[in-house]
Amino acid sequence: MICPPPFGVESAVSSRVVPAIPRNSGYRSRINTIALLTAINFFSVACGKVGPPVPPTRLSERTAELAAIQRGSNILLTWPTPPLIQNESSRSYIARVEIYRLVERRDQEPVLDPDDYQQNAQVIGVLDRSTIEAQAKTPGLLHFTDSVTLTNSNARLRYAVRYFNKRGQAAAFSNTVAVEPVASVASPPTNLAARSEAQDVIRLSWTPPSINVDQASPASVVGYNIYRRPSRRDFGGELLNTEPISGATYDDTKFQYLVEYSYFVRALSPGANGLIESADSDLLTFKPVDTFPPAAPDPVSIASANGTISLFWPSSPEADVVGYNIYRAKSSDTPDKEWTRVNDEPSTKVTYRDDLVVIDQTYFYRVTAIDRFNNESARSRIVSETAHP
Repeated sequence: MICPPPFGVESAVSSRVVPAIPRNSGYRSRINTIALLTAINFFSVACGKVGPPVPPTRLSERTAELAAIQRGSNILLTWPTPPLIQNESSRSYIARVEIYRLVERRDQEPVLDPDDYQQNAQVIGVLDRSTIEAQAKTPGLLHFTDSVTLTNSNARLRYAVRYFNKRGQAAAFSNTVAVEPVASVASPPTNLAARSEAQDVIRLSWTPPSINVDQASPASVVGYNIYRRPSRRDFGGELLNTEPISGATYDDTKFQYLVEYSYFVRALSPGANGLIESADSDLLTFKPVDTFPPAAPDPVSIASANGTISLFWPSSPEADVVGYNIYRAKSSDTPDKEWTRVNDEPSTKVTYRDDLVVIDQTYFYRVTAIDRFNNESARSRIVSETAHP
């Protein structure tokens, strides 16, 4: 490679000739010549370097979707999970997340400049790599709960997060989110209980809170929200009600039997910009079991012809019914345990033909319904018929 000459010394560099120092030149002339020689040597040694040095690549991952809400006396922060590179030596490997909080006055200008924010904010929490990976699996969002003391009614809390790699290099701050906490938020409900009230109904009940989180009473409650999640999960939940519940009970009718659920309830209090939820009630784990038999078939019709007695009944309206049992006896006052079941497996049809009969003999029948949990209904009303040729 041929190095370009330094600006102003083209002839000296191209010829590689060092100009002689005049014999009678003064001190200034010698200094100028030395400076010229130094410049020539520098550009010769630096041959091949083009432009200013490039800074090393640093961690660039950040989120612009940090969100914050008040829940009781806590502030819940959530944000999307970033890409989790597994190579720990990579500059893009996220080793931890630091969570920041800045306390502002509500009447002051928000602190939005990153340098000003970093200088004044405090680190209030850290998520290490193992915590990040666990939260990424369930529920798929990263989250952090900040417990605050609701005594300063003029405080505005401004939050941000940022990532660090294994080298301790920090990414840029996330967006900042501000919360103006409200002190008059109800404490969580207590004594949450559940029972199977009827077929496909779980009745939930709880005790309303008596005080707010700032110990003021009575509690500021305008309703409740009910949540449910599979018990194998340890975060979040599905909101079951579409409107706030005014009372202290709720019937869950959208569940599956033999699935274990976790329930919790939050009280709702009025806030400046809408309703604010309390903290969660104690978690209630409940596994519904169907012990409710279906209704008996009704009516059962009967007829006889050609040495066969035929039974007919309407299909059960209950969705979990899987079949029917048919019982026969020789008199209507036969004790229940002495009636003979004439089918080996529950019949999926709503008819039955009995051809194991004796002509001119009268037979008595009862029918039951069976659900998928093997709950058997009460027996239908007795019907009878004489076998005709």
